[in-house]
Amino acid sequence: MKNKIEKNIVYGLIVILFLNLIMTGSAYYTLQQSLELRKWETHTQEVLLNLEETLSSFRETHSVLRAYILYRDKELIDSYFKNKRIVLEKIQELRNKTVDNPVEQKRLLNIESNLKEKFSYMEDILLIKKYKSFQDYVELYRSPNGFTLSEKIKFLLQEIKDEELRLLNIRKHNSKINMTISVTLLFSGIVLNLSFILLQNWLIYKESQRRLKTEEILEKSNQNLKLYSEQLERSNRDLEAFSYSVSHDLRSPIRGILGFSKILLEDHGAELREDSRRIVNIIIRNSENMGKLIDDLLEYSRLGRREPMFSVVNMKVLVEKVIEEVISYYPDMKAEISVAELPYANADTSLLKQLLFNLISNAFKYSQKKKFLKSK
Repeated sequence: MKNKIEKNIVYGLIVILFLNLIMTGSAYYTLQQSLELRKWETHTQEVLLNLEETLSSFRETHSVLRAYILYRDKELIDSYFKNKRIVLEKIQELRNKTVDNPVEQKRLLNIESNLKEKFSYMEDILLIKKYKSFQDYVELYRSPNGFTLSEKIKFLLQEIKDEELRLLNIRKHNSKINMTISVTLLFSGIVLNLSFILLQNWLIYKESQRRLKTEEILEKSNQNLKLYSEQLERSNRDLEAFSYSVSHDLRSPIRGILGFSKILLEDHGAELREDSRRIVNIIIRNSENMGKLIDDLLEYSRLGRREPMFSVVNMKVLVEKVIEEVISYYPDMKAEISVAELPYANADTSLLKQLLFNLISNAFKYSQKKKFLKSK
């Protein structure tokens, strides 16, 4: 459970980091798009302004021409050529600004061609007015050619203006969409970040509560363990006292049996039959083994109070000795036991001997029904 919560916290942090990266990337991309659209909006505004200036200067050439026809002021001729130059310069600027739009480039080329024709027509009027007869001037002035050229130029300029206004509206619309997307992404990212942060805090809170509960359980377990340890220590002391008492009570009769058996064998051994001497020897050997078992019992009761005494043990010799002791408890059972070569062991001799004695004696105990036991 702990690992799962910690993994969820790590995954949540990774998701938050990933969301922040997405938000940063989206914000950067949207900002770049907005800047690009803003640049194009500015460009369109400049083109529209240029168109207005071009139309204004073009109209000014007509006004100057009419004024010259009426007043024949030579300064008006200079004003005419000045406005003509401005118109041509503005057209060139428009061509430079709309180089990415082939349709407008084509329109501007037509405008340029019509302007040259229009200006040529207007300059012809000036020359006729200055040098030729009034009849020639009236005929040229009343020609519909000049009006047609002017209307065509105005129409083409208006077409460019309408196209630029259309592009401006599209770019403004795209700019609004980008801004909406940017705000939506930013708001969504903030909401998701807050959600994951709240989730992380909730997980951390749950984890802290779980740990507090675990600490309480652990503290309670430690108290119980301490109580059990005290109870176990008291039980061990009682067991040691009981073992000492029992061993002390058993030692005296065993010592008496062992002593009297030795006296019997020493004083009256010659008078006893072979079977009797064998039985007395078994009694002596078993009494000695019983004394050793009592000592081991005392030693076992003290195990909780002392460290095991490790030493190098010859396992084969120890096993053979244990087998010899166990066989003495089963005189009626014929057994053929062979002990293979065993490695030396680093162990407590008393404990290891007791372990082997229990194992081998159990083997004999549960094989009593067999008349002959063969084992390796």
